[in-house]
Amino acid sequence: MNCIDAIEGSFKHLIHKIHQAYQEEIQDDTAYIRNIHAIMDAVDDFLQAHPELMMNDPRILKRILYDYSREVWMRTIMNQNDLESDALTVLDREEYQQYYFDYIYHNGVYPP
Repeated sequence: MNCIDAIEGSFKHLIHKIHQAYQEEIQDDTAYIRNIHAIMDAVDDFLQAHPELMMNDPRILKRILYDYSREVWMRTIMNQNDLESDALTVLDREEYQQYYFDYIYHNGVYPP
């Protein structure tokens, strides 16, 4: 295992643990997503402090971790939505939830 795999695996494990706490404590979405943003800031800080560990563009790792965290969250949200009946299609709900996650991640709060 190389260094970048260890870094990616460590941060994915951290994201997974935070997600478990989110599910157990029924945190609000904003708190969870802001915690994910803090993890991404930590990844950025770590990679800037240790540039010798990255052979590729550090944005690649951040994107992998961001996508992972959103996917884990989306699975939970979509499973909850499956239990609720509404007029929205699955695709509409998925698109909205992705927008919702991205908006909170980039702006810190929803609605605007």
